[in-house]
Amino acid sequence: MRPVSKNHFFRSLTRLTLWALARVTVSGIENVPLTDGVLLAMNHIGDADALLALAYAPRPLTIIGKSEILGWPVLGPLARAYGMIPVKRGEPDRVTLQKGIDVLRAGQALLIAPEGRESPSGTLERAKEGPAFMALHARVPVAPVAITGTMWQQIFPEWKRLRRPRLTLTFGPPFTFPPNIKRRAAADLMMRHIAVLLPADYRGVYADELLAPSG
Repeated sequence: MRPVSKNHFFRSLTRLTLWALARVTVSGIENVPLTDGVLLAMNHIGDADALLALAYAPRPLTIIGKSEILGWPVLGPLARAYGMIPVKRGEPDRVTLQKGIDVLRAGQALLIAPEGRESPSGTLERAKEGPAFMALHARVPVAPVAITGTMWQQIFPEWKRLRRPRLTLTFGPPFTFPPNIKRRAAADLMMRHIAVLLPADYRGVYADELLAPSG
């Protein structure tokens, strides 16, 4: 769908920008499948989350993001040029769901935040069912992605001190849903796999629902 050359340009540009503005620690890159469809599910705590994943994922990503981004200066035109799939938050969006399923069935990697918005507290919120629906219908594995340090409340104080804030990006082992799992249970299972990759103070509503990363 999207030429690799375009992905390479955006990946290089984003990585260079992040290098200039932050200190990024990346782990688990080897966990991301390099072929076939896979849903990358990330926690969402700041505007830079998707950019962080885009910069360091070992394969091209198709990204689902809030439709408001397309109206932002600078970032909006870039998101449109990259080919971000916009989603209307707070209402059923069957068109976006189908586009996501089509991407996965085409053997591509799709990045999405199951919580459906940035968490105001920086901790995990209960997931929406849409991302689980896409993975279930496309019959693809899910690769959890955990991010720390991207909240503006953490970034701005460091920049004011002329220091680059510390960000972390962790790719967890992919997993598949068990047969006949319901969407609600699948959505929560997805978040539990993200939770085990995060520090305890990031786990939010999933703090008491942990499992082993390979569970």
